[in-house]
Amino acid sequence: MYKVLLATDRPDVQAAFGAVSSWEDMGFRQPRIVSSAKAAVDSLKAHHADGIAMALPENDEKLLMAYLSTDFPILPIFSAGKDQGEVVSAVEELRRLLNRTHMDFSNDDFGEKDMLQLCRHEFFRKLLDGQVVGTDRVKSQLLLLRSRMDPNKACVVVDLSLPEGDDFLSGRWHYGSERLEIALRNFFGAELDGMRMLISVLPDERIKMLCCPMIGSEVAGNSITATVAQHAQDAMENVKEYLGLDLRITNIQILPTLTALAKEH
Repeated sequence: MYKVLLATDRPDVQAAFGAVSSWEDMGFRQPRIVSSAKAAVDSLKAHHADGIAMALPENDEKLLMAYLSTDFPILPIFSAGKDQGEVVSAVEELRRLLNRTHMDFSNDDFGEKDMLQLCRHEFFRKLLDGQVVGTDRVKSQLLLLRSRMDPNKACVVVDLSLPEGDDFLSGRWHYGSERLEIALRNFFGAELDGMRMLISVLPDERIKMLCCPMIGSEVAGNSITATVAQHAQDAMENVKEYLGLDLRITNIQILPTLTALAKEH
């Protein structure tokens, strides 16, 4: 069974977790509960946890997040709900993620970290395709999937396309959109000047690149567009040379925050 750690000094959150009686039915042991960042750190050093929820004072939460970022970078963080329904919903989502990341893999080189990254890519593909509803949903998924993208900073979305009439995806490329996405990521890279980059191949042969500052990084807002555009241009030249895929930039958009990609309720 999975194990959860709850770090909170709030009686209402503790009561919400305590009101849940179906932990074993959901595949979890009764949560271990601590009331401070220090106690959470001590617990994680002594006991295994498959996920952690927190509702602490701001400074305490920052201390715990800093520790998790260094020592537990792929430990899912989920919402510490204030009522029983919120807790059950968050825990069930955690279980679905853990079931995927703890699968038995026939390829020994592909493990929990790789599956978590795959889940991140799936989420961002949905976000870029307009399938994620609500800013809170974006923030909760970033925590759960341990993405390093900062949801509160300006980001850049680049639309890429093939020349009209090009049959690359339908005729010359025989490996599917997911394999193309992986190939493009290799050309465009994952990081650029403190930003995380992600290429997604969406339905209808749409291709988008997301560039978002990482948590704790300082990115100059007045040069972010030029930096991203130049990097994309260099990568597209390599893509054309090695894949024969002649990509073009059709639009570059700066969003005030990453959460601006979410649909409204």
